[in-house]
Amino acid sequence: MMNSANENLATVPPQPRPALSLVSAPRVVSLQDYECFLGVSSHVTELKEFVSVQASQWQPTLLIGERGLRQEKVARALHQASEYWAQPFFAVNAHGLSSDALDALLFGPQGVMETFQHGTIFINELVSLPLLLQQRFAVYLEEQRWRTRATQANQQRLIFSTECHPAEMNASNRIAFGLIEMLRPSSFMLKPLRERSEDIPYLASRLVEGLTLKLNKGAHDISPMAMKMLTEYFWERNIDELEEVLESAIARTAPHQLDESLLPTRIRYATFKSIPASGIDLPQMVDDYERSLIETALSQTNGNQTKASQLLGLRVQTLNMKLKRFAEQQKES
Repeated sequence: MMNSANENLATVPPQPRPALSLVSAPRVVSLQDYECFLGVSSHVTELKEFVSVQASQWQPTLLIGERGLRQEKVARALHQASEYWAQPFFAVNAHGLSSDALDALLFGPQGVMETFQHGTIFINELVSLPLLLQQRFAVYLEEQRWRTRATQANQQRLIFSTECHPAEMNASNRIAFGLIEMLRPSSFMLKPLRERSEDIPYLASRLVEGLTLKLNKGAHDISPMAMKMLTEYFWERNIDELEEVLESAIARTAPHQLDESLLPTRIRYATFKSIPASGIDLPQMVDDYERSLIETALSQTNGNQTKASQLLGLRVQTLNMKLKRFAEQQKES
């Protein structure tokens, strides 16, 4: 009798845990409003617990993880859950600014660090900052720590993110290593989607809801086979890439079930063990795979074609020719 009951329980799919609500008077913040907190994995639970603890603290925080995991959303949730939620939130895109522009924005006479004394400052790539700025942040954080101890009235929260895993850091960059060590007590490691595939169905469903509203489309359901393919895919760029794939599929179809035929070939045939009876379009599959690798290389190098071509083992001229061909194919479709 006991075995039969256990078998029945085993067939019940896991259900999402109740939403964690953080009270920040005079309102309630639900982490379920942020897609980065959706899912049933232990990782999601740990992330919610981290935010609930850090929201009441005011020391600098570090988020470690690959691109596309919505680190800025985690930072905004931390800000909204704190008692200073009504203060401004300022995000600095370190990827899009030159060294001089970053220095002026952060530490100039009218820079953010001096004039933005109340609220949260989010800086999206700590280790990629120029060495001079890393050094200035090391000094600033040390000064801030002593200032906070003396006054207990600091209302400026700093949140950093980095793709660099502490264990993989190059020992030659001692400043960055020291910064990460300084921030480690209040850091969190964000896992990529491929390490928590059980969260993908919940993420995909929420993203589809938002995208149908954005694109002014009717309701879409994801077919079981399409969901299986989404769950098994590698997702190099994590939530960002998942959203791009879903948006492209929804944009090309009228309201109905989103099935596997609408997914890119790189996802449809990522794990197939035999060629289907209907056959495959090998040239198209090769094109899609090549395009995916090139997009990944460009994303990884912040659009630098010279560095991307080196990663891909191509000449820059060859990469340019391929990009032009892909652009022309997109215009024709």
